[in-house]
Amino acid sequence: MQQGGLMKTTSLNITGKLPLGLVELYQIVHSHAVALNIPYLVVGATARDVILHHGFGAAIERGTKDIDFGIQVQSWGQFEQLKAKLLDSGFKPHETKAHQLVTTVPSGEEWEIDIIPFGTISDDNQTIAWPPKHDIEMTVTGFKEAFENALNVTITDNPLLEIKVASPAGMLLLKLISWLERAPGIRGKDAMDIYYLTQHYSKIPEIADSLYADGFMDAQEYDEHKASTMKLASDACMIAETETLSFINGQLFGDDAKLDNLALDVSRSVRVNYSEAQELLTLVNRQFDNC
Repeated sequence: MQQGGLMKTTSLNITGKLPLGLVELYQIVHSHAVALNIPYLVVGATARDVILHHGFGAAIERGTKDIDFGIQVQSWGQFEQLKAKLLDSGFKPHETKAHQLVTTVPSGEEWEIDIIPFGTISDDNQTIAWPPKHDIEMTVTGFKEAFENALNVTITDNPLLEIKVASPAGMLLLKLISWLERAPGIRGKDAMDIYYLTQHYSKIPEIADSLYADGFMDAQEYDEHKASTMKLASDACMIAETETLSFINGQLFGDDAKLDNLALDVSRSVRVNYSEAQELLTLVNRQFDNC
């Protein structure tokens, strides 16, 4: 089957669709990151909502009060500088998580922001170790690809603010890895988001067109969800670096027990049959195997 290329959409305008207080939150983070010359992108569930819900009309099925930022830094000093600026701007530190801050927007809602450093700060295995003891490790595998293939999203025209947000293909890579890294009790959200991405990828018009033009619908006997899953996995493969593919294939798709657990998490989190969850993950697995 001839497979189409990556989505050509590289920018999006969702002006007026975010609550005012949330726009102000982004403005604060953006201003400090730019002043410190720290490139960043939005990842996680907020990226999911910005692109698929606000950008293309997919329903929100899991709300969030978290915003996850990946920041491309060269040292822990840069991370600490940004964190200090945000604390000076009224953010409060989390009691135990060095990368998490809390703020209250004008509407009275409390939002948490996570700031995850990646880039040359990580080791050869794309792992960061949190100071001061460096005893807590976290993988940042996939962040580089998500950053390089992010969408530029305008969230307000006056004043103009454009932010980088992970594409659905980048999100899939990060969500698969996040599920692998989290403890069993809290990884259900990642499983739910993986399903959501497969379910709603075709809301993007050019993706819907590609399902037909590039043979995905034909390959999946005109089942749109399966075709969308196949296309999403194909696009994720096209942006993934060799090390990232090796990590996901080795840690997840090469481990029958973990793959079974992910299928169980998907079926329980979104209340679909186990067989449906397993079938969708098999489609992703095949695309990753054939990258």
